[in-house]
Amino acid sequence: MNSLIQSEWQRMWKRKKTLISLILFTAIVLFDCLFLGVQRFGAFDNIHTAPLTAQNFSVFLLKEVSFLLTLIVAPLLIVDSINGEYTAGQLRLVLIRPISFARLFAAKWLNLAFMLLLFTAITFMIGEFAGHLLKPAADSVRYLNPAQVYDRSEAFIYALQSYGLFYLIVLAELSLVGLVSSLMPNALVSFFVSLGVLIGALYISDTLGFFLMSASVIFQLMAGSYAAPFYGPVLVCTGIGFLATMGVWQRRSWTR
Repeated sequence: MNSLIQSEWQRMWKRKKTLISLILFTAIVLFDCLFLGVQRFGAFDNIHTAPLTAQNFSVFLLKEVSFLLTLIVAPLLIVDSINGEYTAGQLRLVLIRPISFARLFAAKWLNLAFMLLLFTAITFMIGEFAGHLLKPAADSVRYLNPAQVYDRSEAFIYALQSYGLFYLIVLAELSLVGLVSSLMPNALVSFFVSLGVLIGALYISDTLGFFLMSASVIFQLMAGSYAAPFYGPVLVCTGIGFLATMGVWQRRSWTR
């Protein structure tokens, strides 16, 4: 299994879209840092704001970047890996060897999960560095709940937790977009249908609003004011999406 994961990881990086996406994403994150650097306040929503400091900079950077990662970069990488290889006939070369469909899909899913973790971690590290470079440090900060005061170490943990919650949302998206990509006839259709599903989920149920409004949901969740359930729907989307996609792979001729 380890050799299969390594092989999939190498093939993922051989695709130009992966490296180009990483470079462009990093450039946009840096640009967003410059944009936040000239702002005095960060906005949680249309009403609540907080002074930008070195301690909360990475959290507000996540708010700026979240739409790009969840609606553009993540779907693009997932669709390219799962649907693009199938429609281009590249899976036939991989499945010449006696590899089970389950192991191949698991390797792809794990590699994509790690890839998206890399993008999330890059955002966090750039945000922490830029925050201390562009903004003054504060002894304490407040977030959406004004009654909760965080010192410097607690603010750092708050940022880590926020990025961790965001990554859980990304994993749920990975399973959902992976399922869509396995059912659609080509990569272009897969991408736009995936966007429709992610955006439309908000209108199906407020419980699924975390796909489109990830930063807002995270702010409310950390403040204890998020009314809808979160962990259950995220885990259900991740698990059901993964298992359903596994079933599609088992029943379909991926070597045609």
